[in-house]
Order: sequence, then C-alpha cells, then structure tokens
Amino acid sequence: MTTTTDPTPKPATEILLRPRLGAALLILGTVQFSILHTIVQSAWADPTYSWWNNYISDLGAIHCGPILGNDVCSPLHASMNTAFISQGVLLIAGVLLTSNAWFPKSNTGVWRTMVAVTGLSWIVIGLIPEDVNLTGHSIGALPIFILGNIALIVAGVSASTRTRPLVRRTALILGVLGLLGFALTAIAIANPEGIIGIGVAERMTVFPLQIWVLVTGLNILKRPQAPQPAGRTREVQFFTV
Repeated sequence: MTTTTDPTPKPATEILLRPRLGAALLILGTVQFSILHTIVQSAWADPTYSWWNNYISDLGAIHCGPILGNDVCSPLHASMNTAFISQGVLLIAGVLLTSNAWFPKSNTGVWRTMVAVTGLSWIVIGLIPEDVNLTGHSIGALPIFILGNIALIVAGVSASTRTRPLVRRTALILGVLGLLGFALTAIAIANPEGIIGIGVAERMTVFPLQIWVLVTGLNILKRPQAPQPAGRTREVQFFTV
C-alpha cells in the first residue's frame, strides 16, 4: 500500500524573500549610479563637467580630448564604467527576482523582457566606452533611449501593474517623459546651439527608467507579495501584456 503526502508549504518568509531581494537590487542600481555619477563628475577639473553640454557617457571616456563636440577628461572613468555595468546587472537581477510580485495570472513577459534588454544595454556601454568604439557604444545605448521608455508605457497599461497604482501611474508618466526626452535628444544632436543642451535632453531620456525602478523597488519592499485586486469588476478594461 502506498500513500502520498502533500508537500510542505513554503514558509511566508521564504516566499517573500525573492521579491524583497529583487526590490533591494533595483533600488541599489539607481542609488549606486547616482552616487558614482556625482563623484566622477566632481573629479573633472579642466574642463569642468556640464549637465547642459556633456553626455553621460563622457564620464566613462578613458582618454582626454575632444569627443562629439565636447572637451572630455574624466579622471575617474573606471568608476563610471563600473557604475554603468553594475546598473545593468542589478537591473536584470532585480527584474528577474521580482517576477512574482505582480498581479497573478497576468503576462509580465513583454515589459520585463524589454527592461532586461535595457539592462544589457547598460552593460554594453560600460564595456565599450564612447572614445574606444563610438559606433558600438552608440548602438549599445539605443535600448536605453528607446526600449526602456517603451517598457514603461507597456508596464503602465499592463494588467500586471493594476494592483500597484503608484507603480502604474509613474510608469506611464515617466515613459512619456522619456520618449519626449528622446525627441529632444535628436533635436539637440541635430542643432547643438539650439534651445536645449544635449546633456539635459539625454537625462530626460535616460533617468525615467532609473527613477521608476527606484519607485517600484520601494513599493515592492513595502508589499512584496503580489497584491490581490479589490474587486473583479471592469477587468476587461485592462490589457494583458
């Protein structure tokens, strides 16, 4: 005679550990990037670093000299490239570990995959500084400029975020802001003497996803388990991507 027993359910602490760890990594990615960005830019002496005129990538250039119309000399370039790579690794790990923090039975694959690809993009630009291979660096950066912001908009209309309203709203707002920043970046590149500096436009494009993962990480730390909807009405109004 054979008997079967039900598997022992996992303790709540174990179930909640993955999303909490993932949330912490998402937060760490943005925080470490911001801290190292500030430290590396402060090390510039001649020339000084400008948020208006300088690309973010100028901080990771390994040689001193003219690059894309700017005089560049970044003494702590290794630290900035480390921040780029760390941002990518932590973003990918955080997205993977927080997979069960979203509304159950909703497909998060589309926007989470796009965010993960954006993480790969950060790794590429850290490994290929702009003054080493400008073409490779520029191609590697495209997902950050485009895909990351599209991911925010998709997340903002996805059924998976419906039970996290703050995360949902900020995704939509920041995604639109990021795509607007991309348009302004193109304008700034085409007209360097125009009404907006390339540094400001680029940051409008790049920072929205970093801000969003910080908001998302804090939200998941507060409520690591996938929240249940308050009711089942009007579900047809939500997309299922």
